[in-house]
Amino acid sequence: MPAVCQSALLRFEEITRLVTLFAKMGVRRVRLTGGEPTIRKNIVELVGLISAVDGIEEVAMTSNAHLLETMAQPLAAAGLSSVNVSLDTLDPGPFTAITVRGDIARVIRGIEAAVAAGLRVSTNAVAIKGLNDHDLASLCQFAWERGAMPRFIEHMPMSGGDAFASQDHLSATEIRKSLAEELGEELHAVKGNLGRGPAQYWQVGESDQRFGIISAMSEHFCSTCNRVRLSATGHLHTCLAHDDTSDLRALLRSGANDAVIHDAIVHALSIKRDGHEFQLSGAGGPRKHMISIGG
Repeated sequence: MPAVCQSALLRFEEITRLVTLFAKMGVRRVRLTGGEPTIRKNIVELVGLISAVDGIEEVAMTSNAHLLETMAQPLAAAGLSSVNVSLDTLDPGPFTAITVRGDIARVIRGIEAAVAAGLRVSTNAVAIKGLNDHDLASLCQFAWERGAMPRFIEHMPMSGGDAFASQDHLSATEIRKSLAEELGEELHAVKGNLGRGPAQYWQVGESDQRFGIISAMSEHFCSTCNRVRLSATGHLHTCLAHDDTSDLRALLRSGANDAVIHDAIVHALSIKRDGHEFQLSGAGGPRKHMISIGG
């Protein structure tokens, strides 16, 4: 992906203004994603600015955890309440191969620091046959031992399906079957929305151990989706699975008042697609990359 020049990124005051507008429209929860949000200069300050917006009740983050060992406590003090950590495997070799430069030891320290700082922590693994399907139970045990919530995500054909292979797809049903067998317990669906997002949660036997599955491919949740995404460059994505966006940065920098920007947001939401077009063949996905917009 080409680098984005600094001037193209939304400034903190622009982000705060947009968050304030969204809060007036009923948004109560903001998640900072990436790329990697912890490398944004003065990210702790940004968390504080967002958490101080009237109406915002929770600020969350999705991170690779490499910087959380030192940043978790300052982020929590600034108002961050939870963090999702990408953790596809516990095996150092495959982990480095997947993340290119990832250091599993640093990630583990980051997760433990986040828990110690009082943040609610979830681990996110994209489940793929032949890559980490043998790791599902160990990922659960790792998270449970640290007071975190393990979650598994069905692989989606982002980036035009370039990295998607139908034969490697692991469905929510297969994930549950594998975990029930490995853990030796019956699984029970948990009522209610534990994470306020798209994950469905499952309880292991009669224990207090739970895990979540985000099943965009096999068990659709588009009809209950309540998320929009704002890119670092100010483009509003009303659906992760489509490439069409609304350029809010252009409005901000052209001097548009709040009413005009509010109307642009309302218009974007009014033409939001009914659902995605993901197919197991790898077709139907957007050209945009998950790393550029976050989950």
